[in-house]
Amino acid sequence: MKKFILTLLAVLMVGTSLNACGRKRVIDPEELPKAATELIQKHWPSCVIDLAYIDGREYEVLLSDGTIIEFNNKGIWKEAKCTDGLPVTLVPGNITRYVVERFPKQLIIKCEKMRGGYEVELTNGLELQFDLQGRLTHVDD
Repeated sequence: MKKFILTLLAVLMVGTSLNACGRKRVIDPEELPKAATELIQKHWPSCVIDLAYIDGREYEVLLSDGTIIEFNNKGIWKEAKCTDGLPVTLVPGNITRYVVERFPKQLIIKCEKMRGGYEVELTNGLELQFDLQGRLTHVDD
């Protein structure tokens, strides 16, 4: 009986470990939600999807220019980052205008949607938080 219980525990532990490791699964780009593919086509028309995977209920995509985009289960973007700068069409206009006016030599390399606003990171490492109306609420260097 003791041997049976130990064997059962070992099987359960291995199964749990494999399940936890298997959460990230590479998918065909055609398996992405329609909203995600439409966003990519709109803001990165010259890029191709090099890699797409699902992690639980969220998607992550790596584009040919090095951009990484995270989407929720409905294909709505949550975060995008690229060392060469994100398309200005992705970031809300009033945030883009603020950055261009006050930091004209900097690019937005990361934009994350947060509860109640956005956080952007500039090429100089400065992180700026904005509310939903595009007003600056916090600066972190």
